Amino acid sequence: MALLYNVKIKTLDLEDKSIVVNIDSIHPDAMYFSNNLAFAIRLIHDAAIGTSPIAKSIDLGSLSNEQWMKQKVKGYISSCELIEVRTPGIAEIKNDGKDSYWYGETDQASATIVIHFTDQIWMQHLSANSNWKSTAYPMEGDFMECAPIGLPSENDSSFSDNYAASGGWITVKSEILDDYNTSWPMLVYIPKYTEKSYRRVNKSAQKDLTQSIMNELLFKTVFVLTKAGFKCFGILVPIDDTYRVVTLSTGGCSFAGFGLSDILTIGTSEFNIDDDTKVIKCDR
Repeated sequence: MALLYNVKIKTLDLEDKSIVVNIDSIHPDAMYFSNNLAFAIRLIHDAAIGTSPIAKSIDLGSLSNEQWMKQKVKGYISSCELIEVRTPGIAEIKNDGKDSYWYGETDQASATIVIHFTDQIWMQHLSANSNWKSTAYPMEGDFMECAPIGLPSENDSSFSDNYAASGGWITVKSEILDDYNTSWPMLVYIPKYTEKSYRRVNKSAQKDLTQSIMNELLFKTVFVLTKAGFKCFGILVPIDDTYRVVTLSTGGCSFAGFGLSDILTIGTSEFNIDDDTKVIKCDR
């Protein structure tokens, strides 16, 4: 996706839990400035790094999931105001009865937006000098009321390795995933990947792996790091004399294949039982 905007913090007020940002369009497709909450959360998330609270709490899959956005965004952002639009010509802020917005097509447009957060922790990745590029875009639909969301504990007891208790099942046939492999069990739980839904429990280096250990990991959810630096997450399945990690996501199904000698580290994982969107039941 093309970078659309250059974003810079104008003022940051921790006590008020708010920021004022200036946004400049840097691409002809940057046609929106909006007070839409989806636009605001996507704008702010584009400034996040992997260790920041908002990056840990919200993954890219959630930002593209309209149902999640409608249910959860107000837990992070209480409001957004579009207060000024600047173009070479006349710039009028419009209102459709729900959102304020400006829509156009020009390389020379700017805006000022005020964003109010529900908690200071969602501002920790920002500073008075923050400057970043964004691909933010608004979303149609109503945003539901949501209590302020706090940062979950790393030791949250809502994590479990009992996939059968997770709920939210979608049933798929195993032949959709692998129509020639008859070694699969009759019932397999396949993770629907989102970064916040799973965490690594343990890991083993390649030098410590044996065939019996790999057999114990079959049809369990694993993280794998290969010697080539490739990371993959999903269910470990056998494929001839090698292995495959199967991952399902909103966009479909993906596979990553490797041999035992390709593995740098591998480890099992557990999932967040409060996230009912992340497991699919494969029944054959």
